[in-house]
Amino acid sequence: MKESTTETTVDSAESVERHEYERPIGTDESVCEAVVSAVTTVENVDMDDIEPLYSAVDGDALERITASNTISCVSFDYVGYWVEVHGRSHVILTPSE
Repeated sequence: MKESTTETTVDSAESVERHEYERPIGTDESVCEAVVSAVTTVENVDMDDIEPLYSAVDGDALERITASNTISCVSFDYVGYWVEVHGRSHVILTPSE
């Protein structure tokens, strides 16, 4: 499984660094599992140490939407990260501002 981290510096009055984390969604895992796994990896915590995913999004709806061929990306805020789910392909986390 390929995972990547990207740092971006935005020039403005204040310099802001944003760290982006991307990971593929495995063929043997659900989209919800991939999102939670990405967050626990970035935060270096156990699943029990973060809010349940359902506090941010309806997991069943997320699975149905990403399984369709009509939606290419779903985005939402979860435990301090902007989460982008690109179909059943990959998850990108960016710290919320």
